[in-house]
Amino acid sequence: MRKQALTILLLFNSLLIYAEKDLPDYGKIDKADLQLKECEFDKDAEAYNLISYGDVHYTIAGEDFNIVTERRSRIKILKDKGLDEANIKIRFYSNSNFENINNISGLTYNLDNSGNIIITKLEKSSIYIKRIDKQFSEVSFTLPDVKVGSVIEFKYTDLKKSAGSLDDWDFQDDIPTRISEYHILIPSLFKFTTQLLTYQQVEQKNDIVSENAVYDGSMIRYNSGSKTYIARNIPALRDEPFMGAAKDYLERVIFQLSGIDYGDGDVINLRSSWPKLTQELLENDDFGAQLKKNIPHTSELDDSLKNVQDDYGKMVVIHNYVRNNMNWNGEEAIYSENGIKSAWDKKSGNNGEINLILINLLRDAGLNAYPLLVSTKDNGSVNTLYPFLEQFNNTMTCVEIGDKKYILNGADKYNPTSLVPYDVLNTEGFIVDVNKGGWISLYDDKDAYKNIVSYFAQITPQDSMTGNVTIYSYDYAKNPRVKKWKEDKGSFVNFLTQSYNGLKIGDIEVTGVDKDSKPLQQKFNFSMPVNSSGDYEYFNINLFQGLEKNPFIADERRTDIEFNYKQDFTISGKIFIPDNYQFDALPKNIKMIMPDSSIIFYRLLQADSSSLDFRITLNFVKSSYSSGAYPLLHEFYKKLFGALNEQIVIKKKTSN
Repeated sequence: MRKQALTILLLFNSLLIYAEKDLPDYGKIDKADLQLKECEFDKDAEAYNLISYGDVHYTIAGEDFNIVTERRSRIKILKDKGLDEANIKIRFYSNSNFENINNISGLTYNLDNSGNIIITKLEKSSIYIKRIDKQFSEVSFTLPDVKVGSVIEFKYTDLKKSAGSLDDWDFQDDIPTRISEYHILIPSLFKFTTQLLTYQQVEQKNDIVSENAVYDGSMIRYNSGSKTYIARNIPALRDEPFMGAAKDYLERVIFQLSGIDYGDGDVINLRSSWPKLTQELLENDDFGAQLKKNIPHTSELDDSLKNVQDDYGKMVVIHNYVRNNMNWNGEEAIYSENGIKSAWDKKSGNNGEINLILINLLRDAGLNAYPLLVSTKDNGSVNTLYPFLEQFNNTMTCVEIGDKKYILNGADKYNPTSLVPYDVLNTEGFIVDVNKGGWISLYDDKDAYKNIVSYFAQITPQDSMTGNVTIYSYDYAKNPRVKKWKEDKGSFVNFLTQSYNGLKIGDIEVTGVDKDSKPLQQKFNFSMPVNSSGDYEYFNINLFQGLEKNPFIADERRTDIEFNYKQDFTISGKIFIPDNYQFDALPKNIKMIMPDSSIIFYRLLQADSSSLDFRITLNFVKSSYSSGAYPLLHEFYKKLFGALNEQIVIKKKTSN
């Protein structure tokens, strides 16, 4: 009975494609949109998404469902920076021919000098497809004859060989949107869990559609659920300083197949659970089975472990060995693609493979090591209430020693063993293990970003400052500098000098590069011009910390502020001035504290006739702020950077 009912639905699901009456047809455009000069509700927009439309329906192939999504976009180009909207890339899951992109069509609308509408079609020869990796491919094309003032439009069909792979829908983009509409038509056989994540007023239309089909010479009727979501005048989600993953702020609706209802009272619940997901992963050939592989030891690794007795020391040795000997191929992955033995032989693999290798070696050394499912910052946060594997994009490693858990990423060559990898810091991870499995918070409570700058300098009669600097960078302040130093010393120099006009450095000495427990010590000489006007010279003592520009200049903000860690900055030293100069104006000693005491700023200055002693400290007690706290933060930062950028003024002495 069940199979017969299923077969009827499979064989005779009819196609209904709905479109709102207020959406103009593809290829038909109002001249007013071509004459449009700006977005009505976002005057600064570089481009304007006039139409974003998706329509989903089911088809059948034999006894299998396919999901067909018709997608269409129409975009107005308003400024030069908006021209990039004409470059379209569509990534899809091509492994086993699971997903295909077809029926691509594109148009560019322009007005000629006489006000006539000129339409240029996208040529098929301008559409390209390339394989990205074993799982994904990409279709790309560029709409033709695009200029400021153009309207571009394209559409395509996305076919997935799966009943449950219903696409999420983003109402929002990085450009404003006039109307975003998503229509889905789902046979009542399938039950989906829906999450509407939006601050916008979204129109929803729900209906039951009775469909007819002929089966075995007879007319049958069955129902499909019709859902339409419409949002209008949606602001752009623009990148903001210290913003988390854009995905976490997008206005969207997401779906997950939760069950199958055969209509005979028999319902199959497909809603997973975290224990069930754990079991499925541990039984998977590309995941759990890989944990049982024997990774052959090298004499180098065995020798390194020979004299190490404690578990922490063993973990450090093995972690360093893997990250120094394995090369990440750039692929984010949960599973092994070609088996971890193959990756070990090639000394290269995706993130999942490298960490499964690391877990093998750690377990072989007698350590409690487990796979850790994570979603990196750029992938967005995980909803722990929904056991959906699709939320994760990476496998890392969790090691339990005593009552402490360490989070390692064997694919990251620079993050020390003692620190949570930066790209998952302040997120949630899921340990995949029958007994020890469960959620773990990936936080670091200590002042994890610490930079201490000390310099001694001389103001010369030639309007310059010369001196020597020592910088101590700890933990998360250290990691990016080590990476730059090891990979490209020129990049490291640029990193130090990019914020200062005319700054030159030399005699660079860097130590502590390969000692995770030690700070990175950077010593160098420097020279840089100082401003002068007549008998006066001006200079700033706020150097080498990267605190020159206020990142929070916007009056309003939509997203939370994520510093990711507590921070501690110190600048101290001594500056000598020429004998024929004297201090004319010194900023006041100052203490500034945020109303909630989360940021503390001190500046202490002490001058005599020939020199200035100074000390600046800036301490962040909190690592994040809600968007609601932005007005206070915005006002504090205005005063903070006003103080940081105050000038020291010296004046030439007058002769008696």
